Amino acid sequence: MLNKEPIDTIKLYTAIHRLGRQMHRCAHRIGHAEGYYREQSRLLMLIAENDGVIQRDLAEEMDVRPSSMTEMLSKMEQLGLVERRQDEKDQRVMHIFLTEQGKNAAKASQNATEEMANTLFAGLADEDVGKMLELTEKLCAHLDAMDSAELAQGASQHGHHRGFDYPHGHHGFGHHHHLGFSRF
Repeated sequence: MLNKEPIDTIKLYTAIHRLGRQMHRCAHRIGHAEGYYREQSRLLMLIAENDGVIQRDLAEEMDVRPSSMTEMLSKMEQLGLVERRQDEKDQRVMHIFLTEQGKNAAKASQNATEEMANTLFAGLADEDVGKMLELTEKLCAHLDAMDSAELAQGASQHGHHRGFDYPHGHHGFGHHHHLGFSRF
């Protein structure tokens, strides 16, 4: 692999960072206009794909503290979207299931996500989307490997990484493949 001039990597980092902020603002604006909240939607879709999933696995996948996941699920339970059931063998383990209402909400969320993604990427040709996806997944895999190496070395975690509870459910890319969850 050829070494890039430092300025190219700085420009790329800056552009990706800006893109992330712009996508977040755009998705937030579109979502709120339609009464759609990304993190609740993402959580519903994760549960739909893995009905009966263990609560702590959801917390890890969503990159939030277990206490935050409990709070998110409590709100969704109050709305009649999910049902929590204790594991028969280990009462400390909680399995999460969608209710019928939750299944309907997950389907609606999936449709809203597809519409939002189509809106966000309407300015790109299919070939460009494919290239961008390939490069993004490659970068995510590289960052996952760096995170894994740091964790294996016992590096301390800081506010931007796993375990930090973001106030509005913000999360990073990557690490979605290790639990068998699909990326979306």
